[in-house]
Amino acid sequence: MMREATTGLEKQIEIAAKLLSLSAKIGLLIGGTCIVSYLLSNGHYPQGVSVGDSLLFLVTAFCFGLVCIYFSAAVTATGILLSPIFIPVLRGFVWLHGQFSDKKTILEFKRPKITFFSVFFGICGTLTIYFLTHKSPWEHIQLILLPIFQYIVYSAYLEQNNKIKAAQPSAPAIVDSEHPEQNPPAEMKPLKRTRAMIAGVMLLTPLLMGGVTSDLLQAAMSFAQIRIERATILVKPPYANLLPAPKDSPLENYKRFENATVIFRGVGNSTLIEMHSEETAIRLEIPNDSIIVERRVKPIAKIRKNPEKTES
Repeated sequence: MMREATTGLEKQIEIAAKLLSLSAKIGLLIGGTCIVSYLLSNGHYPQGVSVGDSLLFLVTAFCFGLVCIYFSAAVTATGILLSPIFIPVLRGFVWLHGQFSDKKTILEFKRPKITFFSVFFGICGTLTIYFLTHKSPWEHIQLILLPIFQYIVYSAYLEQNNKIKAAQPSAPAIVDSEHPEQNPPAEMKPLKRTRAMIAGVMLLTPLLMGGVTSDLLQAAMSFAQIRIERATILVKPPYANLLPAPKDSPLENYKRFENATVIFRGVGNSTLIEMHSEETAIRLEIPNDSIIVERRVKPIAKIRKNPEKTES
């Protein structure tokens, strides 16, 4: 009994380790691809990258990859959580399709099992979609409808998973070395490949079709302090002569500029900034030794001016 419990625990730990490893690889791949796309879209190519900069890039890519995975999981969970509302509508479309076509519908829209994780991530996904779309809902209509599509893809994933379970033998089959094509695992390879493709669609669709990838990327960059909005910067000449509205600075040989956007910093030997004037916007790469980014922090606790005296 104890041995069976230990074996089950070891299997759970092994599965958890594999899931963490897979999540890390997917996070690095997605995050690295998005950050490189961000750099290319801004025309910035970091130079003089050190080992520490490479580590920072990997950490940032991994963090953004986790944000993307969370977003995809949250949108999918929102579709699962709200599925009792729009399942009758989907079944109505299936019924209408059956009236005009003799083809049998591939998917049966069944009510999925609602778990704690689907409720938790569904609520998080609903709040995320609301905060991303409440200012301009018509411009983000694809994101509002995305949970329905994610539920459909999730239903296809469950259907494929049921096919794989049905194809698995109840007892371990003896592998025939002379006829390897009769081996059940080999027969299930196409089913597992299709399931992996469906999972990939479920993961990437919110990023590609949600219309908020740039918003998520900018938010992740701002959270990592790689992108800073409305920053105050101190710049040395001759770069200071190219920027609008310079002000005097307490530091010698520096000019002060307010409401600048630091687009990319921390990786390489230069910082990409952008400033807007009444007529145009100026984007400039400045060496790190010629720019200082002011960082204002709020005090942790307010010190009372007239503290009350206490008697011991």
